[in-house]
Amino acid sequence: MYRLYYYPDTASLAPHMCLLQAGAPHRLALVDQSKGDLDSAAFRAISPHGRVPAMFVGDPEEGGYALIEAAALCLKIAEDFPESGLLPAAGTKERAQTQQWLIYLTNTLQADLMVFNYARRYASTPAGIKQVKAESAARIGSMLGHIDRHLKASGGPFLVGSGPTAADYFLLMLAGWCEQFEIPDPPSIRPTLLSYLRGMQQTPAAVEAYRIEGHGPYF
Repeated sequence: MYRLYYYPDTASLAPHMCLLQAGAPHRLALVDQSKGDLDSAAFRAISPHGRVPAMFVGDPEEGGYALIEAAALCLKIAEDFPESGLLPAAGTKERAQTQQWLIYLTNTLQADLMVFNYARRYASTPAGIKQVKAESAARIGSMLGHIDRHLKASGGPFLVGSGPTAADYFLLMLAGWCEQFEIPDPPSIRPTLLSYLRGMQQTPAAVEAYRIEGHGPYF
């Protein structure tokens, strides 16, 4: 059993989709950011940095433990449910490529999306904030272009292999943010990437996660 601590349309979306794809027994625990739940003692005991997502794995009285970081949660679910296809078989090229994509997405695209959306944290003047947003937007556009070229070259319909992996759900989450943040060079202007994202958001796991959380789809 897993307990996913989430808030709609945050980084908890990708692990939520992975849980649904895997058919993993789980419960959702809403962490209401508007009510200060991120700073509650109970949540900080699970997520010391006060961020969603967090996930409790197993029974706390039987050796259960907490995990944080969205990509780590996706990998844990994928490894626990190998039949889900979220992570290809150990030792295969496809597994290595899936891990590569997941790490790329969280270390680059997600990181710059946070810089773009929270530019005020990185500059203190209107001109400085504008520059931070412009530079991060340029990097995001370059990353989306890289992903689009990969999909064109591989023929899709997924980043790796013939079924959706954890990396695909992670990219769907981040691409939705790109549209909502109004990135100047968004995923939706690239026909190949747009077609891929429209296919991903129609997967049963994505449809159900959007329904439960009450937002999306974005393409």
